[in-house]
Amino acid sequence: MNKIWKSIIFTGLLLTGITAACSSPLVSATQINTETSVPTAGLTETATPAATLTESAPPASATPEFAPFCEADTASTLPAAQCQIPIAKESSTFCTDKNPYNLILIDTGLTYEVLTKGFRCSDAGKKGDKQMITCTGQMAASFEINVCNPSCVVPTVQADVVQCPQDYHYNNVQGCCTQELQQINQNCTVLKFQTTSCVVDCGVFTRKPRCIKNSYACEWNDAERVCQLRK
Repeated sequence: MNKIWKSIIFTGLLLTGITAACSSPLVSATQINTETSVPTAGLTETATPAATLTESAPPASATPEFAPFCEADTASTLPAAQCQIPIAKESSTFCTDKNPYNLILIDTGLTYEVLTKGFRCSDAGKKGDKQMITCTGQMAASFEINVCNPSCVVPTVQADVVQCPQDYHYNNVQGCCTQELQQINQNCTVLKFQTTSCVVDCGVFTRKPRCIKNSYACEWNDAERVCQLRK
């Protein structure tokens, strides 16, 4: 009887060991699969922000559009003016109170500007269809005036794009970009005149400061230390 119970107990322990041995690999495989799936899920989650940053990046700026460059030969491409260049004519030169004067005639409606320092011009009435101006300054010296016709219009090129690259300027007459800033005033002209010498006794000015004070007619000669008539 005791032998039978021992056989039954031994057989039960043997079956229990076999069952435990068979079930153990299944549990390990399940654990391995569970552990390896965790990093895969983590990689999927970290890829999402990168895609978001790519979509939110600002677009590249477009290249600015510039006006065309001017041709090398600007003289051949300049548009013709719609009026004639103003003309001034010298009528006479004379002296008043030992001061030199030039009488100049210009067309009515023209404007003028003195360009030479120390000279001045003023209106002197009309003579026929001409405007008279008188100019005075240093004796026996050259001076320039700029005469313009304000009613003269220089045609310009109408362009949609007036922007130029750095170090370039837009030429509104030709409608193009140039490196040289060109001042085109086809309605103006610069005229040069010469004052006359008036009879002045410069010899009475024995000192240089007194001679210089009358420099409109006299000049000081440093070599001979005398005041002489300006030539």
